[in-house]
Amino acid sequence: MADKMIALRLDKDLYERIAKDASRENRSVNNYIVTKLSEAVPNDNLEQRQIVGSVVRGDKINMANDLIEVKGIYYRYDLLANDMVIKNQNYQVIKANGNILTIQEVKSEK
Repeated sequence: MADKMIALRLDKDLYERIAKDASRENRSVNNYIVTKLSEAVPNDNLEQRQIVGSVVRGDKINMANDLIEVKGIYYRYDLLANDMVIKNQNYQVIKANGNILTIQEVKSEK
């Protein structure tokens, strides 16, 4: 599908804040705005309907290949707040962006 171009009017302060954040992330202003809008607008796809919210054991996460198995399907993943996966710990899918899932460790109550 071809990209759609639109004119967007922003006040100067907002534009400067966006440009500063985009620069900090080494991205263009356009790419930054598109990414933020994509994150904010829900996408009703399979992952959003059936994968987000799923809980997965750590032994279903392959750190060597950066893959996670959820309901028989393999996805790439980003792990929030940790660099290491604990095999006997549970992780919850909190976000899906294409074939990349964001997961976080499920804290057990003591």
